[in-house]
Amino acid sequence: MNLFTIEQFNELAQQSGKLCVSIYSPTERQSTDAYRASKLHFKNALTEVRNKLVKQRGMSQADAEELLADGFRLLEDQSFWQHASDMLACFIVDGEITTLSLPLAIETPQTHIGERLYLLPLIPELNDDGHFYVLALNLKEVALFEVTRSTIQAIDLPDGIDASYTEDIEEYENQKQLQHQSGFGQAGAIFHGQGSGSDEERKERILQFFHRLSSDLDPLLHQNPLPLVLAGVEYLIPIYKQASNYPYTIDEHLSGSYSAGDMLSLSAEAWELMEPHFRQQRQERKDEYSLFMSRGQGDSDPESVIMTALSGGVDTLFVQPGTDIWGTYDAENFTLTIDGEATPDNYSLTDEAAKKTKEYGGTVYLVDEEAMPASGALIAGIFRYPVTETVGEEAVTNE
Repeated sequence: MNLFTIEQFNELAQQSGKLCVSIYSPTERQSTDAYRASKLHFKNALTEVRNKLVKQRGMSQADAEELLADGFRLLEDQSFWQHASDMLACFIVDGEITTLSLPLAIETPQTHIGERLYLLPLIPELNDDGHFYVLALNLKEVALFEVTRSTIQAIDLPDGIDASYTEDIEEYENQKQLQHQSGFGQAGAIFHGQGSGSDEERKERILQFFHRLSSDLDPLLHQNPLPLVLAGVEYLIPIYKQASNYPYTIDEHLSGSYSAGDMLSLSAEAWELMEPHFRQQRQERKDEYSLFMSRGQGDSDPESVIMTALSGGVDTLFVQPGTDIWGTYDAENFTLTIDGEATPDNYSLTDEAAKKTKEYGGTVYLVDEEAMPASGALIAGIFRYPVTETVGEEAVTNE
């Protein structure tokens, strides 16, 4: 699996068209029946979109099927399903298809049609709220994982990253042997194969290897910065911390000999380690919200929060998933219209507020009702500056 980055999110957020289809569908990582359940979920989602296009958008059956043709063709691509994760995100903009395979649990498919893509379900992939990396420091082959409460997924490292100290040191020893046999190097030196030399010399070579590894790995992690948990035998942890400059590495670590085949135990042990951190962070966010509210830099009124977010003024946005606020926004006149339900002519203002918050470098959290910082709120925000004027009736209409 490749990392999903904020740059990719922002690129999707900028896309628009006459018809933009967003589908989120549950998938299986392994299957004994040719991924029948995954395909059925996705086929049902495509069929639902096709029916909406015909009944709500006035398209002919043939035109709707042509728009979705690439999606239906995926149902016959067995190799596509063999590389699935926990959720398939499929976006079709005027017939052009983009797919993402992500380690995000989803129970039932979601479908959205409009003039812009619906991206709210992607937010957890970009956040550190219950979402983090684990780096298994196995000298035979280093492995990187993306972990949530219920999932773990190996991340494919670019081909240019040297992830094996064992291969590295074997090449080093072979070069020394060749130099010795050719008459180069220290006269009279005796070589004893892999890992020769004192413990200090071996640690120094491991440090050099970790320096090279981190110089390649840190930029990859910075594409979507999340907390990093190190896992490995005790003596390797401080060596890697010395080599790496990644600022989000957790002080605590997992101690043991782990490899790419230990995903299940890694997932359980890593979550046990990280869950208290996330619980504390959620409490701190609630406390921060109360503090900023007292300064006039926070609100849970939907109109105020959405208007502020659309102008780039929200630093942290809290959203209840599945509780979209529907309407339209007129950027030229700075006016917001909130509707009672979704229609072919409106869109999710909640989704738009989240996109803008991410575009301006803010943070968006999808939180359950009981975890919202303001009781009973569908949306809440911490603002970058005090909001001194209440959004007036001339700027907001409710229908």
